[in-house]
Amino acid sequence: MNRPVLLGAVIAALIASAGGPLFAADPQPWPWKSKLPPDPALVVLSSIEDVTAAISKSDPPTVTITVNALAPTPNYSELQLAPRMGDPEDLIFAFDAKGRPPQDLSTQVITPVSFTVEYTDAPIAKVGVVEVNSQGNCKAFSLTDNKAVACTSQSASQSDDR
Repeated sequence: MNRPVLLGAVIAALIASAGGPLFAADPQPWPWKSKLPPDPALVVLSSIEDVTAAISKSDPPTVTITVNALAPTPNYSELQLAPRMGDPEDLIFAFDAKGRPPQDLSTQVITPVSFTVEYTDAPIAKVGVVEVNSQGNCKAFSLTDNKAVACTSQSASQSDDR
């Protein structure tokens, strides 16, 4: 293989691996309308530091959720929100923050991670509060009041003990 072709292949591979979140920036369908099963390889993140949410004025409107969290090791990928079942009439939509752990045996080093998810087809009038759970805690954001609020659901580690 000649040098320019090899260099191009290496650059393309780096862009594809580092640019994964860029490709995931497209709006996703509202998870409660999705028929896809949950990915069993994803694990709940260690802790949630901050959650914000907003409804865009676009046509159609979208719900954007930004999460700042902590992962138990570096190199977590496929960061996403997995829906939790609850009362569809309570205006609270709860998620678990999850990601794919690295395949290599990494040293346990708590690592900050951030991701933003944009959803289409959300029942905009019924989305009052977004709650995001982790193994150790939960953070919530009220779209109605445009501020952080207390969670009503339990964190993943507490709810797994039931």
